[in-house]
Amino acid sequence: MLSFEENPNIIFDNIKKLLGIGVKNRSHAFHTPVFSNTNHDNLVDSRVVVLRKFDESSLKLNFHTDMRSPKIFNLQKFHTCFFVFYDPKIKIQIRIKTKSVINNKNELAKNSWEQTRLFSRKCYLTTKSPSSITNIPEDGIPIHLKGVDPSKDESEKGYDNFAVIENYILNIDWLYLDSSGHRRLDINVENKEALFKWLIP
Repeated sequence: MLSFEENPNIIFDNIKKLLGIGVKNRSHAFHTPVFSNTNHDNLVDSRVVVLRKFDESSLKLNFHTDMRSPKIFNLQKFHTCFFVFYDPKIKIQIRIKTKSVINNKNELAKNSWEQTRLFSRKCYLTTKSPSSITNIPEDGIPIHLKGVDPSKDESEKGYDNFAVIENYILNIDWLYLDSSGHRRLDINVENKEALFKWLIP
C-alpha cells in the first residue's frame, strides 16, 4: 500500500483536511498563512492573514480585510495571488496560487459580518485608513474604545469598511520535508479537475 507521501490523491485529501483544520483551530499553523500579491510598484507584497473559511467543494480560501487598505486597490488590478502555509510539526509547506475576488457590501460580506465578533469588528472602526501616515504610534481606534469592545450598534459603523477576499485555488505546490528524502507535488486544479505532477524538491 502506498503511503500518503506517494499517493497524490491522498496528499490532496490531506491538504484539504489541513486547510479545514486551519480555519477552525486558531492554534494550528495553517490558521495564519502568508498572503502575497502584486502591489502598485509591481513588487511582491506579503503579510500574514487569518484564514476565515475554506470551501472544499469550490476550492476557495477566504480572509477578511479593510476596504481602505492599499491591498484592495492592488487586488482590483492584479487578481493572481499566493498563500504560503507551513507546519513545522509535520514538516509540510503548501504554496497555493489563487485568483482573488473582493466582496464588500454584498450578501457574502453581510453574512460574514454577522458572524464576526465585536472584538474583531472594532478593527474596522479606525478613524484612519490602514497604512496611512501618523505622527504618533497608534492603531487609529477611537479613544473611547481603547480596551473595550464596541456595542453591536456602534460596531455596525464598520461594516462599510469590511471586505471578504475570496481566493479561488488554481494551483497547489506541496512540499514534504523528511530526512530520508524530500517530496514535492504540483496539483493543478485550474479546470476543477486535479492534475498531478511530481517535482524535484
